[in-house]
Amino acid sequence: MREGLLAYCSLRVFGDDLAAAGYPALRFDYPATGNSLDADLNQGGAHWTAWQNSIETAIDWLKATSGASRVLLCGVRTGGALATLVAERRDDIAGLLLFEPVIVGRTHVRQLILEADLQRGHPVPRDQGLEIREMNFTAATVAQMAEFDLRKAALPAGLPVAVFARPELKPVDACVQAWADRGVTATRHGFDGLMQLLQHDILDENQLADFTRPLAWLKAAVPPIPSHSPEAGPINPGVAALQPPGCFDTPLRFGPEGRLFGILCRPERGSTEDMVLIPTGGRDPSFGAARQHIVLARRLAQAGIASFRFDFAGLGDSIGPAGKERVFTHAFTDRTGDMRAAVDAMASLGFSRFSTHGLCLGAFHAFHGGLAEPRLTTLMLINLPLFTVPTSDPLAQLEQRGISARFYLGKLLRPSAWAHLLGGKSNLPALKRAGLFHLRRHTIGRLEALAQRLGLAGSQSFAHRAMADLSRRGVRTLFLFSDGKEDIEAFAAEFGADGAGLKDYPGAEMRIVPGMDHSLTITAGRVPAETMMVDFVSTARPSAA
Repeated sequence: MREGLLAYCSLRVFGDDLAAAGYPALRFDYPATGNSLDADLNQGGAHWTAWQNSIETAIDWLKATSGASRVLLCGVRTGGALATLVAERRDDIAGLLLFEPVIVGRTHVRQLILEADLQRGHPVPRDQGLEIREMNFTAATVAQMAEFDLRKAALPAGLPVAVFARPELKPVDACVQAWADRGVTATRHGFDGLMQLLQHDILDENQLADFTRPLAWLKAAVPPIPSHSPEAGPINPGVAALQPPGCFDTPLRFGPEGRLFGILCRPERGSTEDMVLIPTGGRDPSFGAARQHIVLARRLAQAGIASFRFDFAGLGDSIGPAGKERVFTHAFTDRTGDMRAAVDAMASLGFSRFSTHGLCLGAFHAFHGGLAEPRLTTLMLINLPLFTVPTSDPLAQLEQRGISARFYLGKLLRPSAWAHLLGGKSNLPALKRAGLFHLRRHTIGRLEALAQRLGLAGSQSFAHRAMADLSRRGVRTLFLFSDGKEDIEAFAAEFGADGAGLKDYPGAEMRIVPGMDHSLTITAGRVPAETMMVDFVSTARPSAA
């Protein structure tokens, strides 16, 4: 779910902090989420039960691996609710550390339904269950999720519990008080330094969450107990390889000092020289906002093609550069070095023909990686938002895609708009960005065109020069776009909305994918896009010639 994506990078750092403080820590993905296997869960439902069972499996594994006799459970939002429900029925829980846990299931389900309806653009009958991002909940599962109320949780008396939440969340106060009344050692704490668990800036560099206060509580309430003698050496659980149907998933560290992380997906049968790189899309972890990168990797494997999905430095499971290990890196950080490191790592394993996929900002970085790395010979770019980074305020350019200057002029001619503006209800910074963006796009854009006609500036834009370079090298490029005009705007400005401007660049093509949303979160639109990409890579293989 979205909350897990937002918290992912900070929780990686928290896991490291816990280990450094003497607490062996395990981060894991629930079944049918992240990198975990599906095991037909999305077909048969029962997510809520399976997720709780997976926590119990994780507890047993961690105890057996570390030698610990008791385990502390930590969770954010839904994870906090699941941890609490599991703690009710076990006698080996040392404490609970919860970050803004969902308190009432019925309220949570209403929020999920609203998000799902917004995602699809229309309401879905409730008896059909709930499809949201990678989840496909049955109606029975939705009903089960709505049943819990943490205020009624029968936690053991004396159990140390810390809840960190914003002060305005009154259900949290009622929950902590209810637990304390029943003898639970429950305390309520503020959320200073922890908002990065729930949100981050769209583009800018961010500090990750600061866990100083949660760690201080933990050391006081549940001091670490060494479970291994010095002679036993460090805990080494080994490599956790997975075997989804038809392929093998193996985690790998790569790049300088092994600071980058990815998962190699190999076909189960046969060998292949073909490798598709699947870098971070936007700022989500390598598996994607709706696990779309995992789905693509496994479809490629079924076609006999290997892939490597990986996180850029400072995102997901990859560590940031020296001095910025606790920083969520800027969206437009130069990623060509990371792309080259991924090609190097895969080349060392014997792969020799390299393609790359990219979604949104991932497409931007894949495009520039293709320009910088000559071993990349096939590019598949999904909803490429920009060809170059704007010299100022890139957020404005992304925000105002598909919106005309006439739209804003019409708004300002309405008295109600001025009333909102003067009353402080309008987003003045956004309006300012909009105005500056349209000034640059229309006025400065026309001046640049005039300069080109007069011979005072180069005749080709960066986008055209880049495509000419790729075409000369024999690189095949596939642009895929959703059918909304905002996603194709930057491309259309260079090559036309129908892609006719690509005719001068052999090997390049563009397609509109009906029903495909921007982030490939809706299955109906994602499946045809995946088919196009698998076919595009397959036709480049020598055996397909």
